[in-house]
Amino acid sequence: MKVQICENELIKVETEDFQFFSETRIVEIPRRIVLNFFDDEFVGFVSFNMRYFNRNAYITYYVKKEKRGKGYGKKILKYSIDYAFEEMNMNRLTAEVYEYNEVSIKLLEKFGFKKEGRLKKAKFHNGRYYDIFIYGLLKNERV
Repeated sequence: MKVQICENELIKVETEDFQFFSETRIVEIPRRIVLNFFDDEFVGFVSFNMRYFNRNAYITYYVKKEKRGKGYGKKILKYSIDYAFEEMNMNRLTAEVYEYNEVSIKLLEKFGFKKEGRLKKAKFHNGRYYDIFIYGLLKNERV
């Protein structure tokens, strides 16, 4: 699989998938590092919203709809975690995930992310409020 490093994703998130992202995915954020992944075509991206002084990055990942369920999420997340800790010299990765996104929760936990907190009723979606879980992974705790 090929990787391209840049400041922006090469695909716009589909409107129906906004439910899985915080509003920071809709509003431009300066100081992001994005890894775009390809096989024969675009697969997905992982972006890092950097906190340089603290050596922490908020991680967001996305796999194109037709590529889901084929192991790409695991591949791009594993590569990106290693890249963040080894090349970007991060000490910590932070992820926010909505309580209804069970696939993402399982993926984070598979790579050693631990649930560190809960923002109660902080995500409004389809007429109701959901919790946002905060997950963290330290460099020395990764699997």
